[in-house]
Amino acid sequence: MEFNKNLIPTTFLLAVSLLLIAGTSLNQAYSQNPSNSDPNVLKGAITSTSNNGNTTDPAWILGGVYKFTEFNSSAPVFNASFYMTKTDGTAEHIHHIYDLKLSGEPTFDSATNTTTLKGTTTVTLKDGPVSNVPTQIDLLDDSGIAIAVDGNLTNTHFGTTPIYGTQHLICVEVPELCE
Repeated sequence: MEFNKNLIPTTFLLAVSLLLIAGTSLNQAYSQNPSNSDPNVLKGAITSTSNNGNTTDPAWILGGVYKFTEFNSSAPVFNASFYMTKTDGTAEHIHHIYDLKLSGEPTFDSATNTTTLKGTTTVTLKDGPVSNVPTQIDLLDDSGIAIAVDGNLTNTHFGTTPIYGTQHLICVEVPELCE
């Protein structure tokens, strides 16, 4: 059997093309966020630290969940619940942020791929819920979130930085980790 040397470059190009097509399809499938398969629901994890308001050093660890429902409506519903504990593991307590009332339309910054929602929320603190707290929620690209609540009305309880999180819930994506 005679081997045709002209077939080598053609075969190589065909193989590389198939790999690129397969790789593109895999990346597109992988980039889909299984936590948020419904376009009207956005949920994820609170995964943050906060300072004590006097320094930039982390003083608290925050961990919990949030969820938007009716996300693509003019009145999305936002609820967040998270634990807050000192970095030495003491003083654990829980907070809730809810009752979002938008003060205008969400804005989109195409340079940073960030959607910003501004309005007021109710925030639970030690002495009870505080209503009408100015709040800004930034959806950072397709995977992050920053929640900034007004420090004046919350006595800078959450420090001077936003509460950060992800647009993913590992218990949705890998449920066997949470059983």
